[in-house]
Amino acid sequence: MRINRALLAALPLLAAAGCGPNTDASYALQNAMKAHLTNVDHRPVDSVSCTPRVHDTMRGAAAHLHCLVRFTDGTSYTAAATIQNQNSGGTHNLPDTYSWDSPPPAP
Repeated sequence: MRINRALLAALPLLAAAGCGPNTDASYALQNAMKAHLTNVDHRPVDSVSCTPRVHDTMRGAAAHLHCLVRFTDGTSYTAAATIQNQNSGGTHNLPDTYSWDSPPPAP
């Protein structure tokens, strides 16, 4: 199952990460994953590390990453993740959206 979130919960993280062409998109994705898994799925996350490093996405484009998620209980999983730039056609200044694979059930 894939989790697809419209960034409502991650908006404060995006504001902290910045906006515009200097946004580090993969850093914002990692923060969104950590916040969602910890606060919504109630699986406390120790760290998230995604590759490749994505600085920004082109209008209407998507970046595909692999992320290693380490939970505070010592377990971990690898998730396929996507950063989608929503700005295409006549839309402007929309935030990126993120999706990633759900973690396996807690032990």
